[in-house]
This record gives sequence, structure tokens and C-alpha cells, in this order.
Amino acid sequence: MSKTPQHIDAKTKSSKLNLVLPDFDLKPNKHLLHLSYLRQLSNKRSGTASTKTRSEVRGGGAKPWKQKGTGRARVGSIRSPLWVGGGVAHGPKPRSFDIKLPQKERNLAIAQAFAAKQEDLIKIKELPELKACKTKEFLASIKPLNIKKLPALFVYSQSDSNFKLVIKASRNLKDIEVKDSRYIGVHDLLKSNTVVITEKALGDLNSRLSRILSGGDKNES
Repeated sequence: MSKTPQHIDAKTKSSKLNLVLPDFDLKPNKHLLHLSYLRQLSNKRSGTASTKTRSEVRGGGAKPWKQKGTGRARVGSIRSPLWVGGGVAHGPKPRSFDIKLPQKERNLAIAQAFAAKQEDLIKIKELPELKACKTKEFLASIKPLNIKKLPALFVYSQSDSNFKLVIKASRNLKDIEVKDSRYIGVHDLLKSNTVVITEKALGDLNSRLSRILSGGDKNES
């Protein structure tokens, strides 16, 4: 087993840091967080499930037997939902499960979720430098963080170096997720017991959320 590079310890030295949004009340709103949580989960659904109704199933044009005189139940088509191979009654059809939520509310929910995690928020200078895409090396590099509560979410910025190697080295760890700060959602934050964020990612989030919540940028997605 290769030794962990000495400079990793200094770069992953952690410190507690609250999200800096001084002009907003970040007391968690349970209803808003719940809506944002459901929105993120619902918007992941493809909504492509589809079944055929009796009008869409092939065949069944002829009446199987005459209406009276056979002693059997009357039936008009072999494609009735009561028959094997027939249509499906009230089955699923392609639909959108997207939940609409105003942009300002979405971003306020993210800010509140971060505020709720302030006791479990760890700031690191930058992502650990990995020489190779090795899970063992990644685990050794984050050992100085002393993460006691899993699952853990690592938040990085696009301007952080080495994030591609870190993502690959950690993707087979079920209790660790590495995600871009631009795509963080309430679900990601609330399901994690520890949030590890780089300085650049924290700066990006502070800048983006402050600008959006103050109404300064209406085109931010």
C-alpha cells in the first residue's frame, strides 16, 4: 500500500463554516424544504411507463360468440380488460412528473438546507490531489477529515482542480457522493449527514444564492 502524500494533510485540514447569507432569515421552513425535496425526486422520474387500452390492442374485431343461447357470459371482444391479452384498464400512460417551484423558492430552500447542516459542514481548501484513480488513495486522503457521520457529500466547484479523478475514485463508495455545486439540491443535502465543501465551491454558492435571493439575476437557472 502506497503512503499518502504529505501535502494532503494540509490541504484537507477542516474547519466549521456557516453559509454566509447575512440578509436572509435561514431558519428552515419545513414546508418549503419538503416541496423542494419532492421536486428533486419527482423531476428525476422519466414518466415513460405505458400500457395499451382495449382500443389499442390488436385484434378483437369479431364477437367471440353470439349474444344469447350459449349459456356463457356475454362478451363483445377478446380485447376486453377481463381477458388475458386484452387491454389494460386505467393503466399508466406517458406523463410528466415535474413539479413547478419558483426559482427564488428553490434557491432559498437550498440556502436553508445548508443552514440546517451548519453543524456538520466542513470546509476544505481544495479537493485532495490524487496521482491515480484509486479508491484506496482517495480514502487515505480524506482520513484527516475524521468524518464520523456517513453518508457524506463532497461539493466542488468547476474551478477546482482534480475533480474528475476524485469523482472516479469515489463513485464505488455507497456512502460518499461528489457533486458539482451548480447542481446541488435539497435532497442531496438532507440525505447527507456530513457536507464537505471546498472554498471555491462555498464562494460560488454564496455569490449565486445571494444574487438570486436578492433578485439581482433573474436568468440564473
